[in-house]
Amino acid sequence: MLDSSESDSADLLDDDRYLAVAASFGDKRSLVTAQPIYSTNGIKLLDTGAQIDTRILGRLFGHKLAEPLDRCVVSKEAIRSRDIAARARELVAAVPLLAHLEAGLGANSARLWSAWEHCPLPPAIAIRLTVARDAATDLYEHSLRCTFLAAFIGLGGRFSDRDLQLLVTAGLLHDMGMMHADPAQYEGGKPLDPAARRALLAHPLTAQLIAQREPLLSPAVASAIAEHHERVDGSGYPRALHGDAIGKLGRALALAEVATGVVDRHPEESFGLLAPLLRFNRRSFDVGLCDALLAALPRTAPGEATAAAGNAAFDAAVARIDSWKRISESLQENDQDVATAFIDARIDRLCRWLADAGVDDPQAALEVARDEPALQWEIAALAREAGWHLRQIAYEVSERWPQSPSSRVGEWIVMIRGSTLV
Repeated sequence: MLDSSESDSADLLDDDRYLAVAASFGDKRSLVTAQPIYSTNGIKLLDTGAQIDTRILGRLFGHKLAEPLDRCVVSKEAIRSRDIAARARELVAAVPLLAHLEAGLGANSARLWSAWEHCPLPPAIAIRLTVARDAATDLYEHSLRCTFLAAFIGLGGRFSDRDLQLLVTAGLLHDMGMMHADPAQYEGGKPLDPAARRALLAHPLTAQLIAQREPLLSPAVASAIAEHHERVDGSGYPRALHGDAIGKLGRALALAEVATGVVDRHPEESFGLLAPLLRFNRRSFDVGLCDALLAALPRTAPGEATAAAGNAAFDAAVARIDSWKRISESLQENDQDVATAFIDARIDRLCRWLADAGVDDPQAALEVARDEPALQWEIAALAREAGWHLRQIAYEVSERWPQSPSSRVGEWIVMIRGSTLV
């Protein structure tokens, strides 16, 4: 049975936003109905042979479709598996870290790309990917990079050929739920409002439902898609699954998604940033898969500017952690509530993760890093990761408990949300 968030995701599958994206594709490309399109109450909205473009959106908006739009249309330019693999090869070659990983595969490179060319790709899924390729190019290319990393991780985990093929399909579809969100909400790195955060939390479920409604796809594909933001320590979303409740395809895809985030944001620096991030979050991922990826990564040293920026950001992150500890220690008993207890628990966990990464004494770590260039990448990566965790704490508290009983707690949250150094 679907919970409320999953029911909301089901309603999104052919919402007006996705219809508009598909129509914008049809303005430039061939996208024609292969069968009549009906609403769920039996109204014929379009007949066979109608061109899907922005001129006909008025006939579709506000209706729930009896059949998914992607099943009702065809395109002369529909994407094929070999087209996807060819574009993925280009994207991999353009990113130094991905090119390094691909070169290290040796004979296994052919096996990886064979999984792409033989992955299950039902016609309706091909249509959705075709629309994404032209109308949501950044999202599509992110999915290709993530799929390459997932397949690379799957090879390291000794996945079978069949599992690699299913993993590739899951990787290609894992973020398709974001086509139902307003992209303007996520531009420029601005803080997310509650509506944007809800859409972000729902997108794995939306993409899962897209896969589930295709009878030709294995249920394992939909499960992996739903799990691509889950963590084995239970800290992920949307269901906070723990340990073995996450399937092996989902574990590989979750690790690949995090690694792709580093590649997307810092393509030239990802050599040095990814390894410390993985070590910092090692408890959150499948240890065997994480260690195999770590073993494949090269080591490098940053330039002076990167090192200085990393040290400054790390100083700022530690100062913000320390500032919370001082606030927490000074709160009177009647100021303690569920929000402050939540922050305490999350800050304690953040400190444990830093200790696991070898930074139980932050000031000592900074001193060592100043004399060890190889460690400066790690400090920069840890600063970014610690800053991300701090902002997530602040966002969650703001959303769950908007009325803070203590002005000092509220000031700390405002400071974290407005932070630029971390």
